Amino acid sequence: MSKPTILDISQFLPYQLVSLSAQVSEDFAQVYNQEAGLTQAQWRVLSHVLNLEFATARQICELANMDKSTVSRAIKQLEEKGLMGLNKHPDDKRATVLQATPGGINLYEMLTPKAKEWERDLLSNFSESEKVTLKALIEKLSQSVERKVTG
Repeated sequence: MSKPTILDISQFLPYQLVSLSAQVSEDFAQVYNQEAGLTQAQWRVLSHVLNLEFATARQICELANMDKSTVSRAIKQLEEKGLMGLNKHPDDKRATVLQATPGGINLYEMLTPKAKEWERDLLSNFSESEKVTLKALIEKLSQSVERKVTG
């Protein structure tokens, strides 16, 4: 009887990606946590809201790949910190949209250069060509996953 083939999980792409993602997220958390006292969920929600003209909680859930309760909690906490508010959509008074307050915008503008500096430092051992290739490969992998998900 032959020995079964054992998957070396440390060499399995999904494991490698999850592990790397956790390490990168944990390291980057120092930027928004130490500088602004934000959690990962709060940072992600604020970032997405500021990158959209009008954002709903549902959109944030989809874009950030976060569950509804985590997004709702982050929104509530950002409201309590005076960084975000809920407003009526200007074109559809039935819809509620999330908007950063002036304080939220200022905080984000303060964190953006620090986030970019952190990313530059992370990628500092890559050549410009390698950075372009890495981003292209990540996009290509993302498209492959999307095709599998959507059929």
